Amino acid sequence: MAEVILVEAADTFTHVAVRGKLDAVGVSAADLPLTGQTVARRKPAIIDLTEVGFLASLGIGMLVTIARAMRGHGLRIAVVAASPVVHETLEMTNLGPLVPVVATREAALQALGVA
Repeated sequence: MAEVILVEAADTFTHVAVRGKLDAVGVSAADLPLTGQTVARRKPAIIDLTEVGFLASLGIGMLVTIARAMRGHGLRIAVVAASPVVHETLEMTNLGPLVPVVATREAALQALGVA
């Protein structure tokens, strides 16, 4: 199961963290809350996966869907993936052009241009 936590809702960006596993069950639990905390806010967003222990293809698909919805509003997301397993999984998918994958919040803020 996955849990979505609003870390910060600043004037210029939103920072949301996901905890748990982003497998079929986790994506089912996280998809609507994560979309609501990112796309619905209509601000650049950091999606923090630091506490995600497993990322399945459904989780990657969820991130791509959110990134495309944000792009439709002229906004971007950046993903913080400090865990080597999650970071490597995201790097292998070649998401870079659509979603910057970084190791820290500071790097995510820079990637979004809100630092």
